[in-house]
Amino acid sequence: MRTSSASAHQPYPVENVQAEILSIFDHLTRDETREKERAAAKRRLAARRAIEQHFERKALEDAIRDGWDV
Repeated sequence: MRTSSASAHQPYPVENVQAEILSIFDHLTRDETREKERAAAKRRLAARRAIEQHFERKALEDAIRDGWDV
């Protein structure tokens, strides 16, 4: 009898607790995935900017060299 009265007073059934835990895990996983995607995007942007700076520097050096050859 004591167990049946105790289970009647449970605020949440086990299924609700399991669903809540799965929901929390899902949110954490999505947050982690989003953070990894943001970090990858930042790395790609930094690499693209470095490549652009390299080509700009090379073009400037060529322009200066061509100016001195005149």
